[in-house]
Amino acid sequence: MINDLLYRCPQCGAFDWLELNHCVSCHADFRLTSRSLASLDGEVRPISHWYKKILTFELPEAFSGTIMKSRQVRLSRESQEGMYEGYAGITACHFTRAPVDTGTVFLKEDALSFSGVTTSIDVPFGALMGVTIESNTIIVISREHGPLFFDFLDESGKKWEDFIQKALKKHHGPSEIVEFYPRVRFRGSLRETPSKVPGHQKLRAPERRWYPRDKSMLSMVLKPIARPVLKALLSVAITGLENIPAKGAAIVVPNHTSFLDSVILGFFTRRDIWYMAKNSEYRHHFMKWFLRHAGSFPVRRYTIDVLAIRNAIRVVEHGHILGIFPEGERTWDGEMLRLRTGTIRLILALDTPVIPVGISGAYSLMPRWTSAIRLSPIKIAIGKPITFPHIPIPRQTRNDIESASRELRAQIQRLSGGIP
Repeated sequence: MINDLLYRCPQCGAFDWLELNHCVSCHADFRLTSRSLASLDGEVRPISHWYKKILTFELPEAFSGTIMKSRQVRLSRESQEGMYEGYAGITACHFTRAPVDTGTVFLKEDALSFSGVTTSIDVPFGALMGVTIESNTIIVISREHGPLFFDFLDESGKKWEDFIQKALKKHHGPSEIVEFYPRVRFRGSLRETPSKVPGHQKLRAPERRWYPRDKSMLSMVLKPIARPVLKALLSVAITGLENIPAKGAAIVVPNHTSFLDSVILGFFTRRDIWYMAKNSEYRHHFMKWFLRHAGSFPVRRYTIDVLAIRNAIRVVEHGHILGIFPEGERTWDGEMLRLRTGTIRLILALDTPVIPVGISGAYSLMPRWTSAIRLSPIKIAIGKPITFPHIPIPRQTRNDIESASRELRAQIQRLSGGIP
């Protein structure tokens, strides 16, 4: 629902505002003209414009130290259920979420608190190490409690992510926060000069082999069937396929606007792309089986996942094509997000050609705020490989990371046309 993203009236800032295309508070007329455009009192703008308007509103005024109180929330904790073994020696722990309690979340000026039937938890902002969102679930990394999953059952989880981030910025004062996950990171946290420690000149991962073949044969069967179907249904236009090397390792980095991005791109390339996929996608037996044969491997994107990094190295070492969405998550409003620092650092350390990809039209197909698919023409532009200087992680400086990030982002935006 669009209310998950536009959780306040862009005109007056009221909550629970939209009813029969009107704000219940200021009576402004609001209508979706498409999945990427909306009108407010006749003024048609991109959804990203109205979302930015919402972000300009201040936090609600705190009462007795509490800024906001939630409706019903389900609290879960991380639970490990065995190991995941894939092709090319992919090795990962299989994590699930174990429900703990239901209750209420309180956003305070200096902490996030949960009060349930049997469980009470306080996470002071000084001990809150990371915060992000998956679907309608806020994931908080606590120094004391580890990952905590707050599933908002009756209201927008996006609202809570934005408000927690605003409260964290206010709490930390003049220190500028530039990333909220996998760790809260401040602008001054990256080194200005290279470390004297040389680091590993070439990243390596322990050799593993779980299957006789290095990859599944499933894609050889599915791709010839799926290509004409997708091309007919979605009107897919793809250019630059010649930029995917016929052999050897490479890293494909597309923008991420839709849940279907990896599926659409993967079926049209000659070679398989081994994507990092968020750990929650592996919950069901069929999806685990399918993603294994598709060459994917799980990543706990809400924390620093060492096993996922090792698997990325394995994919490259085996000469395959690694797929990473450098924004780390799908865009909510159609605009490209900031590239993740960890992704750029891995790219610089792997010393492997990087292929930027721009996808346009997929946001209208299935934006993050809905699970419904609406057929829409898709354009995919695959750019020429970029060779970044090889810099071992200890030697990387803030300038190295920001320079590579700017160049890669500019290439992806150029290829996507800078539009949803």
